[in-house]
Amino acid sequence: MTFDAMAVYTELRTHFRERVRLNEPLARHCTFGVGGPADVWITLDSRDELMSLVRLCAERHWPLLLVGNGTNTLYADAGMRGIVARIALNNYSIEEQEDGTALLLAEAGVSWPRLLNELAPQGWGGLEFGPGIPGTLGGGVISNAGAHNGDMGQVLEWIEVLDARSSSEEQHSVPIVRRYQHDELDLSYRHSRFRELRRVQFDAQGYPEVAPRQLIEPAEIIMRLGIRLHREEP
Repeated sequence: MTFDAMAVYTELRTHFRERVRLNEPLARHCTFGVGGPADVWITLDSRDELMSLVRLCAERHWPLLLVGNGTNTLYADAGMRGIVARIALNNYSIEEQEDGTALLLAEAGVSWPRLLNELAPQGWGGLEFGPGIPGTLGGGVISNAGAHNGDMGQVLEWIEVLDARSSSEEQHSVPIVRRYQHDELDLSYRHSRFRELRRVQFDAQGYPEVAPRQLIEPAEIIMRLGIRLHREEP
């Protein structure tokens, strides 16, 4: 497999401008502080940008690895060949319900510390197990993150994912957004259905060991979550 990093970088700059970087040290983007360069690094700030990049990579057969904030992520010294994209979708809103509860609509890149610090003063409860959990909500879904006798499975209503496989067909269709309800997520102790998905392996030089049409990892990209909240007693 050949990957012309400079050509890809130049094309992506026309779409994403200064958020695209060439030979970006991955050590800058993980809590361990180690890792060689990614051929091309990009930060994605919106749902539309994510869908656009996934479709473009499927059409061009460019290898794409999607990551979060890098909490507990260990990159190889050889770095990564292809594109590494950070999902920085970090908006949320609260829909209050008539029964006094609320539905938190949060994008996958929202961090646990930020969310807890902002919800508590507003009087919303439900995430009392969250203090001490690092990283983002999206990463928390994969491992059904929890602590203090609670976990995400107790409050998670549904999640929306971008199915990258739908854009890898010959017709290069627009990636499909799917919603999984709570009972479809196979949630148990430190486990969700996403643990069962096959992971792409990389060789010692950082090249993905897959066919071109399997180059987007993960195949299902968590974008948004629906979480049930309740009012805390003053």
